[in-house]
Amino acid sequence: MKNPVLLLTALLVCHYLADFCLTMPMMIRAKADGKHPWPIALHAAIHAILMAMCILIYGTGWSLLLVSLTVEFISHFAIDVSKARISNIFSHLSDNRHKPYWVLYGLDQLLHQMVIVLIWYLATH
Repeated sequence: MKNPVLLLTALLVCHYLADFCLTMPMMIRAKADGKHPWPIALHAAIHAILMAMCILIYGTGWSLLLVSLTVEFISHFAIDVSKARISNIFSHLSDNRHKPYWVLYGLDQLLHQMVIVLIWYLATH
């Protein structure tokens, strides 16, 4: 029997792993300035692959698997590049000693979580 709560939990754990544990130094540097897209694309690909593995194990069809992979890759890349570029324009958003940094960081994470919930919803309904 498919367990939708288990799938959502797995997707959230994969996000944590990809965003914090599997992020390499070159990705961190690229995400800090947004000027070098390839490490950010690799970072987004890791997210998409982990998510696709969860969807595949859950047993949805191939079309949803491909949609999930595509949506996660594009959205994660766009959110991370946008956050980096906004931080470069407004330097106070790059300093984690100030509240605006955390507001932007929180928005970044909220947007990623909303994509995860959308994909989870499509996979389970």
